[in-house]
Amino acid sequence: MFIWFLLMMGATCASTGSEDQNVTNLFEYYLDSSAEISFEQIRKLKNWNPLSKNQLSFNFTNDVIWLRGKTNDDGLTQGRILSLEWKALDFARLYYTEQGNEFRFFETGDTLPKSKWILPESLYPSFPIPKQKSGDYFYIRIQSKSIISFPIRSLSERSLNKRMIVETAITWLILGVCAVMFIFALFYFFAFGLSEFFFYAGYVVCTVLWYNGQYGNAYDVLWPESPWWQNKAILVFSTLGIPFSFQFVRMFLNTKVNNPKIDKILLIMGFIALFCIPAILTSYTTKIFSRIATYIYLISIPIILGTALKNYIKGEKQILFFLISWGSYFIISYNTMFYFLGILPYSTPLLYSAVFIFPIDLFFLLFNLLQKYETLEGERNEILHRIITLNNTQNTRYVKSKLNSVNTEESLAKLESWMRVTKPYLDEKVDLEIASLAIGLTVQQTSELLNSKLGVSFRSYLNGFRIADAKKILKDKPDMSILSIAYATGFGSKTSFNVEFKKATGQSPIQYRQFGDEKNSNNH
Repeated sequence: MFIWFLLMMGATCASTGSEDQNVTNLFEYYLDSSAEISFEQIRKLKNWNPLSKNQLSFNFTNDVIWLRGKTNDDGLTQGRILSLEWKALDFARLYYTEQGNEFRFFETGDTLPKSKWILPESLYPSFPIPKQKSGDYFYIRIQSKSIISFPIRSLSERSLNKRMIVETAITWLILGVCAVMFIFALFYFFAFGLSEFFFYAGYVVCTVLWYNGQYGNAYDVLWPESPWWQNKAILVFSTLGIPFSFQFVRMFLNTKVNNPKIDKILLIMGFIALFCIPAILTSYTTKIFSRIATYIYLISIPIILGTALKNYIKGEKQILFFLISWGSYFIISYNTMFYFLGILPYSTPLLYSAVFIFPIDLFFLLFNLLQKYETLEGERNEILHRIITLNNTQNTRYVKSKLNSVNTEESLAKLESWMRVTKPYLDEKVDLEIASLAIGLTVQQTSELLNSKLGVSFRSYLNGFRIADAKKILKDKPDMSILSIAYATGFGSKTSFNVEFKKATGQSPIQYRQFGDEKNSNNH
């Protein structure tokens, strides 16, 4: 994915000589705060302001922006194409004179159906540079409720076609990866009953539709003749993604139990975003709601990552890839949000980096699937042991023992020696199958051996060694944290360590460290 990102940057951002030029600073501009100045009046203006930067930098403005360029300027020659590098631009009209005072115009922008664009095949609002006398001025009128901070590029027809091919191919590639993410999320929901992944699937859909409307080909493919919806869709989907993602985070991190205050904050912000959606659909301007959504994201990112990091430190190891994938995506997204707030200037890598980072969530899903498989494998072994134990205890006179040809004393000694010498119990992934292979028995024989001779399950047998080690460490290393001891003795989390330790000793690890065996002795 990063290779594709670099390819796209090379194909769409880097200058290719005369075929692709940034011509922003060849224009002059005039701001019409009344939005009522006609083209005839603009033509008579003498005082125009030069554009010294390589991009328009007007951020969000209610002013109409007039641009003026000469057809004899390098890069503004007839037959070339002007690309306004912002897909969410509302409206732009190019005026040029033909004979005398007669003039014609071209129109583009997402308040027009795609079929009415002067160049409907282009991904960005674009104009052909008009055929007129060398040295004559042409004028561009820009009016947009969206941000107006982007460059203007002059492209040859060949360069335009190349960009369209590359960007379309990469758009479909990213959509393909996101489709896999969506399928994985639904698989978790239906196969394992993990309801948080239903909200994750909704988050993926909203984010994909947001990005595809903002940077991709949604207007070309999904709703080319619906300019009203195109004008609203980007903000609707970006805002709708907030309650979906926050609900997923609340359930995945179990904030209701582990972090009640954080849970309430996320819940409130999610409802605020949800209530913004009908307002976006009914309001003329979306600027205030764009700011609300942006500030919610800015505030929530450190809250979510801080909460996840805190839970990870406490022993919730399964959220490691959540931290990596969402952390990378959120940190990169900060740059995009600062652009929307007018703090950072336009930059194609800056704007598109979040789009390319988003699909790394697929690795988060794959990692969770692996963890789920390991959990199910452990549960399968435990269930298998219980079934074998049940079969051995019920109707024993009709059931043939699996241990008839086994020297049980020798096998038990071999198992204990393996445990004490190689200490396999320090690996949380060790299971009944691994132990059986180590002592040369089948899974059924090992399970029956432990149950009939020691009266314990394999998991209890393992935990006995782990807790014995933990007791020694608790006494010998008073500065070592409980979490570190849990990991050092083969437990997967601090919670499971506390539960098993208390079950075995009647005390929590902290109590045992303080009182040793005295408390139990006093109770007896």
